[in-house]
Amino acid sequence: KAKEEKEKAEAKKKAEKEKKEKNRAKVIENVKKEILFLGETPISEFEATNNDEYIAALNSQLEQIKQIKAEEEKEIQQSIPSWFIKLPKGTETMLYVRGTAVVDTLQGSIDSATNAALRELGKKLETRLNSKIKETVRQAGVGEDQVTKSEMNRVSSLVVKEVTISGYEVADTKLVKLDNGSYRSFILLEYPIAQVYKAFIDKVEKNETLKKNVTALKNTEAFKELEQYVAEFSSGA
Repeated sequence: KAKEEKEKAEAKKKAEKEKKEKNRAKVIENVKKEILFLGETPISEFEATNNDEYIAALNSQLEQIKQIKAEEEKEIQQSIPSWFIKLPKGTETMLYVRGTAVVDTLQGSIDSATNAALRELGKKLETRLNSKIKETVRQAGVGEDQVTKSEMNRVSSLVVKEVTISGYEVADTKLVKLDNGSYRSFILLEYPIAQVYKAFIDKVEKNETLKKNVTALKNTEAFKELEQYVAEFSSGA
């Protein structure tokens, strides 16, 4: 009986030990995940003599990372330019978009921020142009013509892709060097929307699929409005 109780006690002790080890492993895994999520590499377990020491070391590393990130964030908040927080007001002829990025090289940071702004520009131009297209199609009375509608939308997407790779101007930039050696770039782009309208008008006029409806489309108030914006932009250039 004594032997049986001893075996039970040993089994219980072993189970408790295994449970503790399992819990420690889970804690280690969770702290490591948090460190990785913050973009850093967890210290190696070989730097500690046991799991408890390793957990303490990981927690210490995590706290240091959080502190550095908080200080970086504070610096970034203080360095954000006013034009980035409140964009200049756009008009029917001029559009403003912004972008920001953190990269470990200065040029990489500028390029990434510019690309972020251009992605935003593409979305805004597509929304603006699609709105004009819907109005033109409605006024021309060809809303039921699926071929015309589909082709107009295809032309719109094509135009937006083409114009967003050129034609924009950098209105303002700000570069900030972070404590970890990386760079954060803020960029403001301005884009004359008339360039999109001009490219769109040109493609519509030359499009074979739209040939039968091009006169009806061009006679709408919406289309004439686009032509007016282009004329104003050209004469003001």
